[in-house]
Amino acid sequence: MSSTLKRIFTGTIIGLVIGILVGLSTNKSGFFLTELLNKYELNSFDARIRARVSDVPEMSIEDIVIVDIDQNSVMELGNYKDWPQAYHGQLIDVISSGNPKAILFDIIFDPEYNMSYDVLTSLDIDSSHSQAQALNDFVDLYDPMQFVQATYESQKVYHALVFETTDSTNFLYAMDDEIEGYFPENHTISLPEEQAQHLPRAPRMGNTYADLLTYAKGTGSANFPQDADGIIRRAPTALYFDGPGDVYPSLSMAAAMDILGVPKDGLSYDFESLILTMTDTTGTVVRELPIDEEGRIWVNFSGPFKTFYYIPYMYCFDAELLDPSYWEGKIAIVGSSLPGLMDLRNTSVQKTFAGVEIHANTLYNIINDDFIRPVKKSTQLLTLIALSLCVGLLISLPPKPLYSLPIPLAAVFVWIVFAYNQFLNQLIIWDIVRPILSIGAVYLTVFLYNFLVVDKDKRFLKQTFSTYISPELIDRMFKDHTEPQLGGEEGYHTAYFTDIQSFSGFSEKLTPHELVELLNEYLTEMTDILLENKGTLDKYIGDAIVAFYGAPVPVEQHEYRACLTALIMQDRLVELREKWRSEGDRWPEIVHNMQNRIGINSGQMVTGNMGSGMRMNYTMMGDTVNLAARLEASAKQYGIYIQVAETTYQKVKDLFEWRDLDYVRVMGKTEPVHVYELISEKGKLTGNYVQLLEVYNEALACYIAQKWDEGLALFKKADALEDMFPGRKTNPSLVYIDRCNHFKENPPGDDWNGVWTLTSK
Repeated sequence: MSSTLKRIFTGTIIGLVIGILVGLSTNKSGFFLTELLNKYELNSFDARIRARVSDVPEMSIEDIVIVDIDQNSVMELGNYKDWPQAYHGQLIDVISSGNPKAILFDIIFDPEYNMSYDVLTSLDIDSSHSQAQALNDFVDLYDPMQFVQATYESQKVYHALVFETTDSTNFLYAMDDEIEGYFPENHTISLPEEQAQHLPRAPRMGNTYADLLTYAKGTGSANFPQDADGIIRRAPTALYFDGPGDVYPSLSMAAAMDILGVPKDGLSYDFESLILTMTDTTGTVVRELPIDEEGRIWVNFSGPFKTFYYIPYMYCFDAELLDPSYWEGKIAIVGSSLPGLMDLRNTSVQKTFAGVEIHANTLYNIINDDFIRPVKKSTQLLTLIALSLCVGLLISLPPKPLYSLPIPLAAVFVWIVFAYNQFLNQLIIWDIVRPILSIGAVYLTVFLYNFLVVDKDKRFLKQTFSTYISPELIDRMFKDHTEPQLGGEEGYHTAYFTDIQSFSGFSEKLTPHELVELLNEYLTEMTDILLENKGTLDKYIGDAIVAFYGAPVPVEQHEYRACLTALIMQDRLVELREKWRSEGDRWPEIVHNMQNRIGINSGQMVTGNMGSGMRMNYTMMGDTVNLAARLEASAKQYGIYIQVAETTYQKVKDLFEWRDLDYVRVMGKTEPVHVYELISEKGKLTGNYVQLLEVYNEALACYIAQKWDEGLALFKKADALEDMFPGRKTNPSLVYIDRCNHFKENPPGDDWNGVWTLTSK
């Protein structure tokens, strides 16, 4: 199996294992990570629902209206605790006359006892008495039975039930039956015992007003259990009262069942599929509610506080202030947004949210069939495994884990966008935290596996051989599973030599410590440039850098890269000289004027491990290499700093600016070679070079034609244009002036081919 296939196989297996582990372990009840991740998943749900309702306008829903016991109503009618219950009876009468769909009270009432009322009703008052009418008005206003009577006559009123936990300290024990006097036969729902057992359970009923409950059209639990972090996100659809074994719908569900025509036996819970089916009297399924394991629905909040229409209580119980026809086809929910009445809750959309509006949202969801739908755990698990597997596969494709870092980052981004899109557009809840955790775990595990297992041998090779074998060779050795051996192979490459001009003079001006510091800075800068342009460092020879291009790793256009490296090195040396000058007297003048020379030649050469069985170096050998070394050395005779041979020039001549330098036979060589000075990249000539090259090329043509006097004149003109900066002792124009004078006295003859033989390196 190839290393690539092995890497992909390993990454895929790691993704599969991580997906299974994260999916199963973090959904296991009692495991510490389960609760921790559930908390963060719920926080991500809150963020999504807030994003969904952020731009919903206030009071934009009028189908369900909240009759609000607000500050204005309290100021007008007095302290709420002093309100006679007859107010509520009057409210029911007024709203009922407008033919609403339902009237819900999100208030718990105790029986009212008014001694003044009892005394007055016991008196036998003469109707002719002047105060009789006032007394009768008082009796009507404070008649506690008016509330019960209005509830009964309306047949559209739903009262809240409150269920409590036991508290032996306060003598609140579990109850065996409903409160005395309450007959709930028409208010409970019929469920099989195996379904009822899944519902939230309660041992006590906290209501005391039996008559009011009995005469209501329906009753329902007003309890909204909080999640572990104190936030209300879900609403029960029903509750199981342990003592009598009765099942009560929630207050919102009780009203919704009647509005949708669902009888008491019309609910069916499927706790495997997590679906609650509502069936009407004809057997038609009217709703399918997505539920959790306790039969609760996620409240699809329509907006922040006061998205539903709020009308002050004081306007609603007076027909003269609000025409009862307003209530036609609407649902009224009576509650309070006053902080003092203790019904403000912490919800997904807002920390301070009226409890009555949670009922409004729940009822609105059911009536409008507008539900949040969590994805099944089994689907979440399979998706998590598939996602982890794919990420594991993809991050294994690049040869190094660090190269694949964008993949998990992109996967996280795409998953978040997907999850938000699913919720914002389709109200589907996907986990966000667990997939992100899984993606991160897969990447980290693959990274550690590669570092601790796969790269162990590579690190060994680097630690063992990096002092004398190039990093590229180590990578290739690791890839090919080969040990370093003596030998080489022939190929077409580019040889590259460079050293510092007159370096021996530096040792006279600098202390050994200064010399080492300067050389290290110079070699570091030059080597970085070499490696950045895909060169292979062969060795350092004092101040000289020996390198080549195209081996051991093939490099496209290695001739171009070598020439570009030379120009970049020269530019960087200019910057270094400026830096050294800026450091004042720290460095002598010779450092301020440092120059280096570079020789480049392309051709056939042997590259490979050379040395002994105990110690070897990856290097180059051949005639091409020797010529490159000679070009670097002979550049000083022309006063130039980058000399390139014909073979390299022909490959890149259209990419750079050149000076035709000479047709020369270097020391130690019998065959002449055409050489060129590399000046700049194409179109980037600076200073006098444009004019200089025109004059120089014309002069060179005269030289080749043996027109010595004309050539002399032109070379002198070119010399005037040469840049003779400090440290430059000669230039090509001066060299040819001397040659023209030489050939005037010693003509080369008609068979001369223009070759000049160098007598020194």
